[in-house]
Amino acid sequence: MPVITIAQSKGGAGKTTLALALASEFEALGGSVFMLDADRQNSLLNWHRDRIAAGRGGDSRIMVEDASQLRDADIGVAINKAREVAQLVIVDSEGTSNFKTAYAAMDSNFVVIPTRSSRLDLERTVETSEMLGKMCGGVPYRVLITQTGQVARSKAEWEIDSQITAALPTFAEQMHTLDAFRAMSNFRMTLGEVEEHKLAKTEKARIIAQSILANILDQIQNREAVDA
Repeated sequence: MPVITIAQSKGGAGKTTLALALASEFEALGGSVFMLDADRQNSLLNWHRDRIAAGRGGDSRIMVEDASQLRDADIGVAINKAREVAQLVIVDSEGTSNFKTAYAAMDSNFVVIPTRSSRLDLERTVETSEMLGKMCGGVPYRVLITQTGQVARSKAEWEIDSQITAALPTFAEQMHTLDAFRAMSNFRMTLGEVEEHKLAKTEKARIIAQSILANILDQIQNREAVDA
């Protein structure tokens, strides 16, 4: 089953939000998702536990397991076990540079590097991409620019975006700052549940998440066809 690792050595780039958005839309398609929370902040795990405590998610096809306490080299074992029980595996890595992220990427079919439009994020993004090249040669990846405004952008942000797209493989989509994405965390819901309960407008958020997910799965499928 496909494995996606979300990797970024700088915190606050939206890794967990992206993981939830991708899982939400894959589940909406009828698929099952196993998410490994390798970040010691346990944002994904807390989201999952709070859902269960609130009586939501009992029949959900999204599973979450704590991988933050595993030894770095053991993340591969956890990934393989997750592959046995779900149709998609997502690893939410820690917002620091560590070997666990590298090991997870080695056992992944695709890596997404979320980044904000800032100089510091760009520097950490380049570091993450270099790590993938040196330690995980061959694993495909793309950079996703996150937390952008839909209309108002500063000249500095546009400049950083252009540097990112010129230097690294980048998604055409950007993950805008939208109420629907925040609502997933605030209300411990998937995007579909946020829409069902009318807690935020979800159309744009779901289109973005669906497009990113489709892009990733297409690239994985194309890579497998070439390797076959």
